[in-house]
Amino acid sequence: MEKDSGQVVQAVPLIEGKVNLGAGTYHVNSLIHCEADAAITFGPNAVPYNMLVGDDRGFNGEITVVSGTVTID
Repeated sequence: MEKDSGQVVQAVPLIEGKVNLGAGTYHVNSLIHCEADAAITFGPNAVPYNMLVGDDRGFNGEITVVSGTVTID
């Protein structure tokens, strides 16, 4: 994506069903974006991980959102 000035802009895609997700288990294809401070777990050992609003993390696999809100791709 580009701004009007031609500069590249990184953006989280808005995909129906993957925006503003709260508590639950989800499959992530490539990106987790934190919309509201979140606690998630991932991996077979349910590794805990905290994210702050605005954080982006690359990830492929299953996550469980314990609290907060995320958008995924």
